Amino acid sequence: MNTYRTARSVRPGFSLLELSLVLALLGVLMAVAAYNIMGAGERGKIKATRVTLTTIKNILQTYQVDHSTFPPDLQTLITTKYLEDKKIKDGFEQPLYYAVPGRDGRLYELLSAGPDSKFQTPDDIDVWMIDK
Repeated sequence: MNTYRTARSVRPGFSLLELSLVLALLGVLMAVAAYNIMGAGERGKIKATRVTLTTIKNILQTYQVDHSTFPPDLQTLITTKYLEDKKIKDGFEQPLYYAVPGRDGRLYELLSAGPDSKFQTPDDIDVWMIDK
């Protein structure tokens, strides 16, 4: 009868150290997952901005073929029904920069301010640099 009580009082289970290690490991895994998810949102916005810039670039070329000149501003593309109003913002919901003629011998300038929403910073997304 004495052995029955001893065997019953010693139950198999996890020690406090084992539980602490599992919780620490879960915390690290959750932190890594959260970091990757947060970065995915910004990468998605950058990709959307690149697609928008490429689309507008193609529309500008179409406009130029039809009118033998580039439009003075992006609003002209909307009034002439080449483009929808909501398409002239980047993935960060900021307006795009457009100017004719462009610098460095380019036909025009078309760019997004990028994630920081400030022009003339290293994170700007230029339509001429997308494929490079």
